Amino acid sequence: MKALLFTHKSDIDGMGNAVLAKLAFDDVEYVLCETFNLQDEIKKYYDNGKIYDYDMIFVTDLWLEEPTLSRVANDDDLKDKFLIFDHHKSALEGNYNKYDFATIRVSDEKGLCCGTSLFYEWLVGNGFIDKTNKKIADFVELTRRYDTWEWKTKYADEMPQELTLLFNCVGCNGYIKLMYDKLIMIEGKRFAFSELENMLINNKKCQVEEKVANYASKIYYEEIFGLKAGIVFIDYEYRNDITEFIRRNNYDLDFVMLIALDSGTISYRSIKDNVNVRLIAEAMNGKGHDKAASSPISEEKKRTLIKILTEN
Repeated sequence: MKALLFTHKSDIDGMGNAVLAKLAFDDVEYVLCETFNLQDEIKKYYDNGKIYDYDMIFVTDLWLEEPTLSRVANDDDLKDKFLIFDHHKSALEGNYNKYDFATIRVSDEKGLCCGTSLFYEWLVGNGFIDKTNKKIADFVELTRRYDTWEWKTKYADEMPQELTLLFNCVGCNGYIKLMYDKLIMIEGKRFAFSELENMLINNKKCQVEEKVANYASKIYYEEIFGLKAGIVFIDYEYRNDITEFIRRNNYDLDFVMLIALDSGTISYRSIKDNVNVRLIAEAMNGKGHDKAASSPISEEKKRTLIKILTEN
């Protein structure tokens, strides 16, 4: 079976889907998408006609919007082999799950969902992955716990965060290869880090501590929408680490705006439980979850910010 996967490139949830696709299908091509360019990436495959060359097409940890959804729904050659697996509340509120090929679920009886857990459920249910393989199941659960933040709020389990640190060490394609190779190995019935992986993780922890302390010393304080906001210029990969540092040290803030010029996005993270940053992001043409969301930075604004930063 020849499969095509469009998945989120920014975190281990998006990468987890690529790993699962490689495990499930002999012939798979994956396209790593930013949050805000999925429609454009799919349009490229429509425009060159390649979208019809695949037996199955998956969109994971992202959601399609109109008019692309209607285009797929009205295409007899695509609608029965096109599947979406996403967990963002914005997608539910946009009614993007009204099509049979879209599975959008924020939570279920197991807890909060992520793209990897939803895709895994479908792959197991359809016989593409063996449900008795505990190592793969462990990998999916670690990914789910990190992406939903349950590693912190529910389980006090550091391993999901360490998986993300490993991802930040090796990058997207390096992580996909590393996890694929790890999961097809016969040795070991459960998921565990190797000695080398533990060394990389520990080195990354030291680097993160140094970076976060530097970022924390450069917070700008502003009132936005009547809320106390902390604004920080960061490298994208540290967006959750600086947020956790601010929460842990009880900064007097309602939320943070994390401006990452390297990714062209602003990440929004709630510091107080009663603050819904998804609504703030949507006001900035963004999307996401109630506690974690993002919006794009236009090229014009990016150039302006870079100019301001380099002039000081």
